[in-house]
Amino acid sequence: MEGADVTVYRVKDPVVGDDRSQFDDGVLDAPAATPEVVLQADCIVMGAPGRQGRVRAEMSFFLDSLRDFQTNGCLLKGKVGSAFTSVGGEGSGHGGHEGILQSFHSFFLQHGMLPVGVPPSPMMEIAALATPLGTCMSGQSAGKDAPGSRLRSLSEEEVKLAYSQGEWASIITKQLHDDGD
Repeated sequence: MEGADVTVYRVKDPVVGDDRSQFDDGVLDAPAATPEVVLQADCIVMGAPGRQGRVRAEMSFFLDSLRDFQTNGCLLKGKVGSAFTSVGGEGSGHGGHEGILQSFHSFFLQHGMLPVGVPPSPMMEIAALATPLGTCMSGQSAGKDAPGSRLRSLSEEEVKLAYSQGEWASIITKQLHDDGD
């Protein structure tokens, strides 16, 4: 989206921190998100893998670190929030992806943010695990040759949904925050 300034951050693991032996190559290259980064953004697109129908503990810990923004004047009010997740894989049972995405949306609403999902498109009828709440990636393991790798390759449909969702969140953010310049 023209005019969008996009930066990718990661959530720091509160237990293992930045121990490189615990992560796939490249993961720690992204800077760690902080409450200040969230406060400065007009749009926040968050993602986390799911476990047993819940967002991973690392993301939950980070979201909890933002609680003062809610109690000290709803400091995130008016920002756009969007979410994505990943689950065990297509055909491996219900991964709870809609519940995970709903929990992100609940966070956005509790903070006065505007939740944005995936816009209507024909891709919603084709992609496995498609939901208007956000993109869910099932993916196939891309780390077959690297034992312990958690990297996954995305299907063409998942990539298209993710781009569509990001573009939609950018369009809405621009409409809400465009000061006419």
